[in-house]
Amino acid sequence: MPKPQGAVLVKSGHYGLYLTLVLRRDASLAPVRRAFGGMPALTATVARELGEKRLLSAVAVGARAWPLLFKTPKPDGLAPFRAIKDGPRLAPSTPGDIFIHIHSEHAYANFHLARRLMAQLRKSTKLIEEIHGFRDFEERDLTGFVDGTENPTGKDRVEAVIVGREDPRFAGGSFVSVQRFVHDLDHWERQAIKTQENTIGRTKKTNIEMDDATKPATAHIARAVIEVNGKEFEILRQGLPYGTTSEHGVFFVAYLREPRVYLRVLDRIFRRDAAGHYDHLTNFTRPVTGTNYFAPSIEFLKRFA
Repeated sequence: MPKPQGAVLVKSGHYGLYLTLVLRRDASLAPVRRAFGGMPALTATVARELGEKRLLSAVAVGARAWPLLFKTPKPDGLAPFRAIKDGPRLAPSTPGDIFIHIHSEHAYANFHLARRLMAQLRKSTKLIEEIHGFRDFEERDLTGFVDGTENPTGKDRVEAVIVGREDPRFAGGSFVSVQRFVHDLDHWERQAIKTQENTIGRTKKTNIEMDDATKPATAHIARAVIEVNGKEFEILRQGLPYGTTSEHGVFFVAYLREPRVYLRVLDRIFRRDAAGHYDHLTNFTRPVTGTNYFAPSIEFLKRFA
């Protein structure tokens, strides 16, 4: 089976770098294809030069850019991010043709690889956003709660994230949904610990999930988890906290095998249900970007080297 790109399945290092780009109008796309094809080898070269064993990367392409770059039908299910609005809650759809995800144990390694990549892409693309993330203490979000607890592990990780026999053309690839959230930490930190725990659905200090009898229907865990055919739908969260003292939050990256089901998760988070429930974590954090992509296998990329 074709292999997924390095950054997809491996747990994120302590530092992440996220680049969002759009294609320049009328620019040659041949350099973009060559950069993609050589990206696995370039990542290995930079890692060797810097002595960074866990420098990993992945590139993903959006629905608009796919036919322009590859001249082939796009993966079934790849579509632009659909904006969601319900009352004051808005998950916007924002521009993004290419998403580059780099992570390692050292910020400088991410920086040097990103510079080398952008040297190849700059004439054909425009950089929309560059975010540098970091792993907080005890793998917690800036809200103080442990993040990524629900991530699949072992064989379940591959099963949840990597396209397989259902679409042999794109086996080894993964769909990617990206949102950058800005936290209102001043508002959050004024809340009592019990209010925070009810908002998340876990204890803050010990990271124990509330049982169904005590977990509020508006808790983040209650809204973000759904079952499909009696089995919990899983995604792989590969985002990290980011920010400055003036703006900060989480850069959320979801790798997944089935994008259509994930739309239901997003609806449950931002839209009120018949009982008026929505994810109350959105009272304290808001998405400012929303983009979808597909990260093809290494073998797919190497055809363009």
